Amino acid sequence: MKGKYLGRGAAGALILIGAAAAHAGSIDVLVGYADNLRPSGFFPTNWIGTPGVVSESSGAQSFDAGAIRIDNNSGGAVTITNFQVNFPNIATTFAFWSSLTIADGGTGIFTQTVSYNFDTSDFGQFGGLPPTALAPNNYLGNGNASLIGGCASSSAFIALAGYTAACASSAPVISFLENGALVSFTDTGHILNTGGWDFVNNSVYGGDGNESINWNVVGSEPVRGGTSVPEPASLALLGIGLLSLGAMRRRNHPQK
Repeated sequence: MKGKYLGRGAAGALILIGAAAAHAGSIDVLVGYADNLRPSGFFPTNWIGTPGVVSESSGAQSFDAGAIRIDNNSGGAVTITNFQVNFPNIATTFAFWSSLTIADGGTGIFTQTVSYNFDTSDFGQFGGLPPTALAPNNYLGNGNASLIGGCASSSAFIALAGYTAACASSAPVISFLENGALVSFTDTGHILNTGGWDFVNNSVYGGDGNESINWNVVGSEPVRGGTSVPEPASLALLGIGLLSLGAMRRRNHPQK
C-alpha cells in the first residue's frame, strides 16, 4: 500500500486513486527513523523545527524513535485524529498522539512525544540481529540494496530467503482519521521496526551504529538514504479498511 490518499467524495465515501491520479489534492505518507544519540548521515531531513512542519513533539529532545510524516497537498487544511500505529507481532498499538492540523502545503510529523516512548526498533520479530540470510551485508548482487537488511530487503530477496510470510505478517500498520475519514497504510518496508531487528547493532555489519533512516514512502521497498514522493504513474491502489487494533502496552526503553 503506497503512501498516497485522495480525500472523500460528495457522498462521504473514501476514494481510491490509482496510476492516473493527479499529484495535487492528496496527502503523502512517509516513514523514517530518528536517532540523534549517535552520529549518522541518515537522520530524517525536513524535521521538527523546519518551517512548515508541525508536530506535538519537541525537537529539543533525545530521539530514538520511529517517525511518520504526512505531507498535505490537498488544497486545504487537514486535521489528523485517532492516529495509531499497530505492531502485530507484539500485539501492541500505540495511540498516545493528540489531534494535529496540517496547513495546505505543510507537513505533520508523528513520533515520540517524550524521549524513547516510541522506540520502535525494539519491536522487530528478529530481536537483536536479523537472520543470516537477510543480513545487510548480504546485499551485493542479490537485490538487497536497502543497507538495512531484515524485512527491509527487497521482496525478491526476502522470498529467496524464505521469509515472505513472516515479514508480511509483522509489518507495522498506521491508521488515522483524515478530516473524519479513516485511512490506513502498511509499512511493508519495515522502516518503523528497522527491518525487524534492533538496528543499533548494525555496527556488526560495518555500519555506523546509528538507527537513523531517512524518509521513505510508506509501502515502498526502502533505502536508508530515503526516497522521494512517487510520481502518479508509479502509484498502486491504496487499500482502506477498518482495523482491529489491540490495546497499547507500555515498554521500558532499554539501555543502549
